[in-house]
Amino acid sequence: MIRENILEKRIFALSLVLYGKLHLREPKKSGKDLLNIPLCNLGQSLLPSNTMIAMTPTSYQKTARIIASVLFVLLGFWILHGFLVAMAWAFLIAIATWPFYSWARLKLPRKTPSWVSSLLFTLLVGALLFGPLIYGVFKAGQEAIVLGQFIAHAQREGAPAPEWLQHIPFIGNWLTIRWNSNLATPEAASKTLAHIDSAFLFRWGKTIGFQVIHRMEVLAFTLLTLFFLYRDGRILGKKSLCLIRKLLGTSGERYALHLVSVIRGTVNGLILVSLGEGILLGIAYAIVGLPDPVTLGGITGILAMIPFAAPPVFCTAALFLIAQGMIIQAIGIVIFGFSVLFIADHFIRPVLIGGAVNLPFYWVLLGTLGGLSTFGLLGLFAGPTIIAALLVAWKDFVDTP
Repeated sequence: MIRENILEKRIFALSLVLYGKLHLREPKKSGKDLLNIPLCNLGQSLLPSNTMIAMTPTSYQKTARIIASVLFVLLGFWILHGFLVAMAWAFLIAIATWPFYSWARLKLPRKTPSWVSSLLFTLLVGALLFGPLIYGVFKAGQEAIVLGQFIAHAQREGAPAPEWLQHIPFIGNWLTIRWNSNLATPEAASKTLAHIDSAFLFRWGKTIGFQVIHRMEVLAFTLLTLFFLYRDGRILGKKSLCLIRKLLGTSGERYALHLVSVIRGTVNGLILVSLGEGILLGIAYAIVGLPDPVTLGGITGILAMIPFAAPPVFCTAALFLIAQGMIIQAIGIVIFGFSVLFIADHFIRPVLIGGAVNLPFYWVLLGTLGGLSTFGLLGLFAGPTIIAALLVAWKDFVDTP
């Protein structure tokens, strides 16, 4: 009975082929081809092409796959949104330090597992990141203790203006009068500092403590992500370029390689140049006799990553030197500070940041400031990178006939 049904179906299929040859002008299918066609696809294989298009679900499946992919990507971003900042920092650090990591990996024995080299380099990066943070927290704690002691002393005995305050040019006398009217006597100091009590200091310390804990949490997840990027970076890079090539073609792959060069140049231009500025000005602070030159140099180096943020530091230091009667040292620190910043900002940093795509200083400046105002500290690196990518795309569009 089953064999008879199969035979009837194949005879019916052969009839449809003959009908299509005579009336629909479809290519002839041999009996052997018909025997090899699965029964579930027999009808679709024998119907005309216009009927096949109406019945084939390929277009609907493709649309559904695209919608599902977009939904899953959005869902993934929603799940990971609390870690996106840490992941972005990890990607920036990995791209910027990959040449150094590759060089260090070559120096290790050949049989060293990849996870060992990744762990060692991650610990090195963590020491470089955690070191300044721990030092800053330690110094902030010391200064908080000194501030508390000063407030208690001023409320008990008063705190007259220091002698050097009146020697500050232009505003020294005004500052001295304002200081003495608010802090010189215990009554005035108690009235001025009435809102600064132990509860206020506790709330202030609690806020700072929460911020420090949050930053350390972000840094910890950054290092965790960085370890896996070092370990699997080669495979991830190849697969990423393959995906970009499929989606955007060869031009997209070229943009991606340009972005990698710009990210490395941006990190080197901001961090290394700012580190050099901080070291040079820290040495200058020590030479002229300023107190705690290491901390002042660190603050100068951190603020030097932001355009126009470093001059207030050494200008304030110069005012302190003038108040101490050290006029020549004050003039020297101002001239030296502006000279270092001018050379770094106009010659060294634009070459490092914009060298890969010939990014002018003007666009480096706008990208840095715009990125900082939009994305915060992460925007210092993201801003010039995005501007450089736009410039590369614009040049490619203009130069393409």
